[in-house]
Amino acid sequence: MALKVGAQDVGNRSTAQGPSKQPEKASTAPAPDKLLFQLPQQIRTTLDAELPDDSADPAAIIQACELRIDAALTVQKAIEHYGNETLFRYAGPAVRLTYRTKSWQHKVDPETGKPFRGFNPWCRHAGISKSQSYRMVNEEPVADALRSLNPGQLTTKQVDVLAPVLRQHDAARCRRVWEVATKMGSTDHKTLLKARDSLALSVAEEQDEDGSEPGAASDRVPVVRFQAGHYDRDSVRTAVRSDPELARILARDILEELKHLEGSESTGA
Repeated sequence: MALKVGAQDVGNRSTAQGPSKQPEKASTAPAPDKLLFQLPQQIRTTLDAELPDDSADPAAIIQACELRIDAALTVQKAIEHYGNETLFRYAGPAVRLTYRTKSWQHKVDPETGKPFRGFNPWCRHAGISKSQSYRMVNEEPVADALRSLNPGQLTTKQVDVLAPVLRQHDAARCRRVWEVATKMGSTDHKTLLKARDSLALSVAEEQDEDGSEPGAASDRVPVVRFQAGHYDRDSVRTAVRSDPELARILARDILEELKHLEGSESTGA
């Protein structure tokens, strides 16, 4: 018998609890709520139950052992989920403030002895992965887009689904996805995905170099591919806006390669 820990058991607030308090700033995500980690009574009972002794019926032994293992694995997943959401909620405001103010430029990179060259290198130094930082930064515009719908505290997976809709379409469609999911009975990430699909809102392929969240492609940075005879300006614009630092590096490398190519052509090499 599978034992489940729902979002409410690891501190996720449902939208039924009403709107979160929104700061007066025009563009900001909700303030983090207090998180409480509580295990359902069924799981606590299973973990506390005595295992059979060696002389018990083998069928009873295997049943009891599988129940204990299943309960322990459920707790492990719940703790991992709790930890991810805690980081998202409490570190998120600090990451967004650093991103908005570009204050990372005033921090010296211990590896180079010079100010950090970009936001992503500073995040790595601070212990935040690239995919985590993107989620945290993306939460703010998504929360702003949904403000009139009182979404409450957004989760990482909700941001994963909605951020590319906002980035690649617009705020109105982002709200529409939420509204359709609400009519379906839930605003969890699976229902949001169904709502997005029902509205035929295509999402361009995006890539996260960190790969820390396999399958969570909606939070990934758009990839710009070169194809002979084809140029998609919209894809380039989306990629640049998603990661300006990476775009600068790409532009620099392209210019250097062009200079090298022109030099080779002029010398007949």
